[in-house]
Amino acid sequence: DWNDNANSLPELDLHGMPPERALRRLASELRTCRVRGDRTLLVITGRGYGNRLQKPILRGRVEAWLEGAEARALGALAWTRTAKGGALEVRLAHPDDARHSG
Repeated sequence: DWNDNANSLPELDLHGMPPERALRRLASELRTCRVRGDRTLLVITGRGYGNRLQKPILRGRVEAWLEGAEARALGALAWTRTAKGGALEVRLAHPDDARHSG
């Protein structure tokens, strides 16, 4: 169980995917979250010590991508590590947020 508080959070499991494929999948899921009106997405990356280099690769790539323009355009506002570093909780923009800003 990645996150005890994930009862109602939509999840995306990228664990074990090559980074390029994982980022495409994440972009697609952010689009889906926007349509559903989700405010949070739990992105499971794993801690990254299962590869031959024993270094986290996927998590760092996902974190960097979430800071970029494409992720921001798709509604990613902020993220925090959770599940002992094996997942990221991503806060998403919601259509209602635009009405209340300004």
